[in-house]
Amino acid sequence: MPLPLQRYMGPARRGLILGMLVGALALTFVAPAAADGSFVIGDQNAAVGTSVTFWGAQWWKLNPLSTGLAPAAFKGFANTPSGPPACGSTWSTDPGNSSEPPAAPLPEFIEVIVSSEITKSGQTISGDTHEVVLVLTEPGYAADPGHAGTGTVVAVVCRAGGGAGGPG
Repeated sequence: MPLPLQRYMGPARRGLILGMLVGALALTFVAPAAADGSFVIGDQNAAVGTSVTFWGAQWWKLNPLSTGLAPAAFKGFANTPSGPPACGSTWSTDPGNSSEPPAAPLPEFIEVIVSSEITKSGQTISGDTHEVVLVLTEPGYAADPGHAGTGTVVAVVCRAGGGAGGPG
C-alpha cells in the first residue's frame, strides 16, 4: 500500500521521496529535478501506469489536452520557471530545441508537469500546471527532439486545488 508522497528539500538539490511499504520493508526513491525547467505531458494521458512521451518532435500529437491540441512548435520542455514545478502555477518556454532541455542521461525518476492548456503567442509558448507527476524514465532520450523522452507515470505529486499522493 503506497504511503503519501513527501517533499524533500536538500541544500544542494531538490528531490522527491516516495515511500512504499512492501510487507515489512520500506523502500525510498529520491527523484532529483531534471534541470532548470521541467518536462510536460498532456492531461489526457497522465494517469498512473500510463506510458508517456515527455519530449520529442511529435509531442503535440502524442499529448492530448482537455482543451485541444498544443502548438506543433512545443517539444515538451518548459524552461521557466527554473525551480521545481508547482501545481496551480503557469510556465513558459521557447519553441523547439530553443527551450534548452537537459543533456542525457536523465535521472531514473523525474517530476513532470501535467498541462490541460498550452498556447503560443509570438515566440512564447505557455501553459498551466494542472498536476505534477512522477515519471520513471526509459533509455533513449537526447536533447534533440528526434530522440524522444519516454517513461511511465508512477505517482501523482500534486494537483491544482490541493491533493497529492500515490495512484490517483
